Amino acid sequence: MNQDWIPVGALGDAFAPDNNCLPPVDDLADTSLTLHFENGWVIRHHFITDRELSWEILKGDAALMSDTESYVATRPRAGIYFVDFVKRSERATSVSLVLMIESGVFLAAIGQLPSREDASLSLLDRIDARLELTAVRADFIRGTIDSEISPDRSFPASTKDLVGKRVEYRYSATELYEHLYLNEKFYSWHCLEGSEVGLCDTDACHFFKLSEGLYLFVWREKVVPTLGIICIDLVAMKTTGKIFGYESNECRATRNFSVGAYVRNVHVAVR
Repeated sequence: MNQDWIPVGALGDAFAPDNNCLPPVDDLADTSLTLHFENGWVIRHHFITDRELSWEILKGDAALMSDTESYVATRPRAGIYFVDFVKRSERATSVSLVLMIESGVFLAAIGQLPSREDASLSLLDRIDARLELTAVRADFIRGTIDSEISPDRSFPASTKDLVGKRVEYRYSATELYEHLYLNEKFYSWHCLEGSEVGLCDTDACHFFKLSEGLYLFVWREKVVPTLGIICIDLVAMKTTGKIFGYESNECRATRNFSVGAYVRNVHVAVR
């Protein structure tokens, strides 16, 4: 049985050929969106081209008030965009935005990978220190697009809709995984075909309902520091998103790569 835990750099290489990613879109190019966050931030994002954006903090505390990044945008549904980039100015930090243009709201997932020292802390030491088993961080902030937040706005919210489902994800001709969604905080994954075949684990996760049959699913792995963020469309039976981690176990250079899969429902447990 395979017992080789590979870094995310090697996983990205395995996922690259003949993959099922949604194609990037240029819909946002040459547009500007001002995002009003629930925590009080106001940040203007200008999509310069289909691959480059600049952001400027109009309200909020930060050492760096503006920068330019490379981004990828996909469209899981009409009027809904998944925008993802790595922040050059912060250590091992990525930003994923679900922009729901028609409803005027968004959900931001800000992730950070641990340092080599934090990643090396044993599970027993983490338990003794009352820390989560994974050292990968993810913060979620909602808000409105081009308008101030008002009490009557409806935002994406945590959901139990996926709990109890067992689902297969075909990422490419060679990469096949299954997920079992155990409860609101944990899921189990198992590689059925591909570079991690036979490997499995149970990790921390988060679920948000974006629209009917459309969800944002985020996982944070503890063995190899990994952040996964995908939009799951159970109507189109397709996903779009990304995986973020380190190129190697030295935990220096990062790898942030797009993923997409065809979805097959395998089983729904009676709860």
